[in-house]
Amino acid sequence: MTIRGARAGGRIDASKYRGRRSQAMTHQFNGAAAIRGAIMVMGSTYVTYALGLLTSILVARTLGPDEFGRYTYIVWLAGMIVAFGNNGLNTTGIRFVSESLGRGAPEAARSVHGWLLRRQLACLAAIALVFIVANPLFTPDGWEGRTVEFAAVALIAGVAKALFVFDVSVAKGYGRFGVEAKSTVLMSFLNIIAVFVLLWMRAPLMAYLALFASVSIGYAVCSAVMLRSGGQVPARAPMPPDLLLRMRRHLWWTVLLAVAYALSNKSIETWMLNAIVGSAAVGFFAIAAALTRGGVDLLASGLGTVLMPMMAHAYGEGGAERVNTIMANAIRYFSFIGLLLAGSGALVADTAVSLLYGSQYEAVVNPLRVFMLVGGATMVTGAFNALLSTTDNQRLRVGYVLLSILITATCAVLLIPRYGLNGAVAAHAASEVLVTVLMVIGISRLLKLRMPWRELSRLVACALLALAFALVPLLVGGVTIWTELAAALVYAAVFIAGTVAMRAWRAVDVESLDAFLQRYPFLSRRVQGPLLRWGGGLPADAPRG
Repeated sequence: MTIRGARAGGRIDASKYRGRRSQAMTHQFNGAAAIRGAIMVMGSTYVTYALGLLTSILVARTLGPDEFGRYTYIVWLAGMIVAFGNNGLNTTGIRFVSESLGRGAPEAARSVHGWLLRRQLACLAAIALVFIVANPLFTPDGWEGRTVEFAAVALIAGVAKALFVFDVSVAKGYGRFGVEAKSTVLMSFLNIIAVFVLLWMRAPLMAYLALFASVSIGYAVCSAVMLRSGGQVPARAPMPPDLLLRMRRHLWWTVLLAVAYALSNKSIETWMLNAIVGSAAVGFFAIAAALTRGGVDLLASGLGTVLMPMMAHAYGEGGAERVNTIMANAIRYFSFIGLLLAGSGALVADTAVSLLYGSQYEAVVNPLRVFMLVGGATMVTGAFNALLSTTDNQRLRVGYVLLSILITATCAVLLIPRYGLNGAVAAHAASEVLVTVLMVIGISRLLKLRMPWRELSRLVACALLALAFALVPLLVGGVTIWTELAAALVYAAVFIAGTVAMRAWRAVDVESLDAFLQRYPFLSRRVQGPLLRWGGGLPADAPRG
C-alpha cells in the first residue's frame, strides 16, 4: 500500500508515513511539549482572565453591588449548566484520546471522540429540559418577576459554553493546546470591546447578560471551527471491546465526580447566599472567588491541563510506575507555586480590592485573604486529581468530593444563616483544608507514592520565614498600598531565595530547567554555568519524569 507524494510526485510507503505521523504525535507529549503546552495554556488563560477581570470591574462599578450580584448569580447558573452538561465527558475525552494516541492508535482516538460527542449532545438536551422545569427554584434575589429572561440567558450561555469545553478538552487529548488558547483570547478581546460600547451607551443589566450569552456562542463556534480545520473530527467506527469497557467504567465514575464537584465548588454557598442573605453578598463572594481564581486557581488549572494528558500518555507507554514518576515531581512544583501565590496574594488583598472595585466592595477583603491562603495551601490537590483520573481510580476521587460536599453543606447550614458572607467563607475553607489532608494521606498510602516530604517541609519552612520578613513593612509603615506591595515583594523574594538556600530542589529540576533554557540561547549562555554548578550539589535521588 502506498500514498502518492503530492509535492515530489514519487511514491511513499504508507507504513513509513504512519510511523512519522505517530512519531509527530509522540512529540506532542514529550517533556519539551509539556512545557510549551503549559506556557501556552497558562499564558492565554491569564490574558483571558485579565480581560475577564476588567469586564467584572467595569460591570461591578457600573451596576453596583445588588445588580452586580444578580449578574454574577446568573453567570454562576450558566456555569452549573456547563458542569452538569459536560459531567465527565470532557475529562474522559482527554484521558482516552490521549491514551489511544500513546498506544499508536489514532483511529481509536477518533472513535472515542465520536462516541463521547454523541453522549455530550444527549446530556445537554436532558439538562436543558430539567433546568426549564426547575428554574423557579433558582430565581435571582430581587428578580422574581423576570424568570423567563434569566432562564433564557443562563440556558443559552451554559449550553454553548459546554460545547466549547468539550471541544477544547478533546483537542487537549490530541495535544492541540492552542485550540483553547486562541479561542479564549479572541473571544475575550471581542467581549471587552463590546463591554466598552455598553458602558458608553449606559446600558442596563439585561444588555450585559445578552452580551454574556452572545460571547458564549462565539466560544463554541471558534472551537468547533478550529478542531475541524486541524483534522480532529469524530468517527462512528467501533472501538476495541476492552477500550470501550474501560472507558465506560471511567466515564461512570467521572460523571459522579463531575456532578459532585459541581455541587462542592462554592455552589452550595452561592445558592444559600442568594436565598438567605441577598444578591450583594453573592457579588462579594463571587469577587473574592474571581480574584483567587486569577492568583491560584488558573495556574493550578493550567498545570493540571498539561499534567493530565502527560500522565495519560505515560500510562499508555509505561503503566502506573511511569505515572508515579511524573507525580512525584508534580507534587513539589504545585506546592512551591501554591505557597508562593498564597502569601503574596493574601498580603495585597486590601490594595487589590480598593484599587479594582472601590470602597463599596470593602466586604470582599477578608474573604479574599482566606481564599488565597486556602487555595495556595491546597493547590497540590490538582496533581492528585490528575493522578486519580489517569490511573482508573475515579471512585476515590468521587469519595473525596462527596466528603467535601458533606462538610461544606454541614458548615454552610450551620454558619451562613448566622454569619452570612463570613459563614460561607468559613464553610468553604474548612472543606478544602480537611479534604486535602485526607487526600494526601490516603492516596499516598493506597497508591504507594513516594512523597517528597523532605522538600515539602523545607518549602513550608521557607514560606513561614518569608512571611515573618514580609510583616516588617506593615508593622513599621502601617497598612497602605505601598507597604502591602512591599510586603508581597519581600515575601516572594525571601521565599524563592530561601528554597535555593535550604536546598528544597533536586538535580533533576535543574536539568529540566536547563533543557528548557536551551531554547533561548541568549538567556541560556548567561545562566547555564551558575545553574549547573548549583544543580551539581543537589540530591539526585528523585524519580525522573
